[in-house]
Amino acid sequence: MADKRVFPRLKKRLVVEFSSDGETHTGFTHDLSHTGFFVVTTSLPKPGSRIPATLHLPDGRRITVTGQVIRSRRVPPQLRDSMANGFSLQLAGYFEDYTRFVGSLG
Repeated sequence: MADKRVFPRLKKRLVVEFSSDGETHTGFTHDLSHTGFFVVTTSLPKPGSRIPATLHLPDGRRITVTGQVIRSRRVPPQLRDSMANGFSLQLAGYFEDYTRFVGSLG
């Protein structure tokens, strides 16, 4: 099956803090694109929820964005060596610092 994405995904591991149901959680990005990113984490927000997330960049800066959880994936224990728990966050709007950072990766 051909990949029909408009924006390519770029592999990059960054620490991500996000809030869901009044609690703060931590995860790592698996990949990023101009429209969002996938977060590897054991704490899965509900699909459809709108959440804030803060990316910790390698140079120490932080970028805060807001997005909608498009899908989440809970992997059975026997498959965790090849896949990870996590969720896809689609950005809710344009975030200049985020766009500039993603542009610098590709």
